[in-house]
Amino acid sequence: MRLEACGSGGVRPRLRVADGVPTRTSVTMFDPDAPSGSGFWHWLTWDIPAGDTTLGSTLPAGAVAGTDDAGQTGYLGPCPPSGDIAHHYRITVYALDTPSLDLPAATPAAVTAFSMSGHVIGYATLTASARR
Repeated sequence: MRLEACGSGGVRPRLRVADGVPTRTSVTMFDPDAPSGSGFWHWLTWDIPAGDTTLGSTLPAGAVAGTDDAGQTGYLGPCPPSGDIAHHYRITVYALDTPSLDLPAATPAAVTAFSMSGHVIGYATLTASARR
């Protein structure tokens, strides 16, 4: 998987979820290596309807594009500081046991992750790394 980085215009990776996920899903991208002391949320999307197995350039009806740690809605590509260590970007797809998180898009990323944590019934994670 190739992640578009610094200045790419926010082109999010194309994901495909296995058929048969019985519930709504959520997707996040988190950089635990960000020099913030608490990591950095680059991408949060939730309330993706069951049956929508591909996440491409547009969100399916009902899905919510959340706010990242930079205060932007949608996907923010990797852009580690020049000369810093390699950063690891964890992209996780979650199957949730609820039809909706009932959260507005402006909900802070940490609050969204916390709200979601009590509803996770399964997940898959892949990690990409980047360095400048």
